[in-house]
Amino acid sequence: MGKKRAEKGKRLFLHATCLLAILLLSAGCVTTLNFQKRWQGHEHLDVAEKLMIKGDYEGALKEDEEVVRLFPGVSPGDCALFHMGLIRAHPDNPQRDYKKALECFRRLVRDFPRSALEEKARVWIGAIDELTRRESRIKDLEKTVSALENRLKALKEIDINVEEKKRER
Repeated sequence: MGKKRAEKGKRLFLHATCLLAILLLSAGCVTTLNFQKRWQGHEHLDVAEKLMIKGDYEGALKEDEEVVRLFPGVSPGDCALFHMGLIRAHPDNPQRDYKKALECFRRLVRDFPRSALEEKARVWIGAIDELTRRESRIKDLEKTVSALENRLKALKEIDINVEEKKRER
């Protein structure tokens, strides 16, 4: 009688061991897939960095956009958004667009509140906001200068006409 119970216990132990092995293997596969996906994301980031250095800003943006698509709300999606903001604000980028750069940095702050890049993104937001305010002020001043120059020209013409009339008399 004791032998039958021991065999049942061994079978139960065997079943539990098999179940545990299946669970561990499936968890390992998920972890491996997650690791591969993250590695792929970092590969895209590396390619984007190299393209930006070469001056291929559009190509770099496409690589970063792929990372953001693959990792919405998790790292390395935050790195890709930060890089996209830098590309869009880059002084050598012929299609530099500060509004789109601001969108990238603001999205990073909104979608990745615990990112290590959040504070840097806030600094860039402040800097670009200040830059756009000053650019707007410069444009306003240029318009004012242009209007004053036009008025000055008109006044000079009036003065010349007055002088000519004085000479005629």
